[in-house]
Amino acid sequence: MGALLVGALLLASCGGPGTGPDRGPLPAPRPGPAITSPQAPGGDDPLLALPTGWSLVAYATVPRIEIFASPEAGLPRWTLDNPNPRGVALVLGVEEHHPDWLRVKVPARPNNSTGWVRRSDVRITTTPFDLRVDRSEHRLTVFRDGSVIARLPVGIGTGSTPTPAGTFYLTELLRPADPNGPWGPFAFGLSGFSDVITSFNGADGIIGLHGTNRPDLVGSDVSLGCIRLRNTDLLRLVDLVPLGTPITIVS
Repeated sequence: MGALLVGALLLASCGGPGTGPDRGPLPAPRPGPAITSPQAPGGDDPLLALPTGWSLVAYATVPRIEIFASPEAGLPRWTLDNPNPRGVALVLGVEEHHPDWLRVKVPARPNNSTGWVRRSDVRITTTPFDLRVDRSEHRLTVFRDGSVIARLPVGIGTGSTPTPAGTFYLTELLRPADPNGPWGPFAFGLSGFSDVITSFNGADGIIGLHGTNRPDLVGSDVSLGCIRLRNTDLLRLVDLVPLGTPITIVS
């Protein structure tokens, strides 16, 4: 039953016109290419030589991962389950790396939190993609290798339930039971949370990036904080971007 509840729990802050309850099973997450070789010319860490526009992604390899305020901290600030509470493999966006530690984005409140994890507790992968949401323009720009490959219209949160600003990443991918329902055929979860909705339908106001059954409302302020795409545009992203891909939301 847990997997069947995932859709409703994830999209806790995605209500608004044209929405309603829905449930769906969880498809397998798709990591990017794994970094398997520890060698690089001159003995340098290969992670220092990522191509332009690429980012590192860390998949937890332990049942519970400890995240510290600093590598010197004696006790963890967060301890996150793997898989996460929705049954998805725990993914962390990497901001900085050292031989034994990684500084990562943390999918927890407050938004834009970062912490440190032991490199031995994760598997490092990569993504060549980067997403940027401009709220004032109601536009999602998709970058690959640092170059723009698509600009897509989006719906965002209303004035009283705004889509939060910040740099987040894609944490999970869900498949609602009804592809013609309020969340469309798929929904990505983000590492960010609503600034005003702290509890909704038993969840913590997680922000999503998903489809819609009201494409006429895309391009307006319509949701409780989530980002809405036309279903055809959403399917392009699902076929393209892996989990862990950064997404920056700006004014």
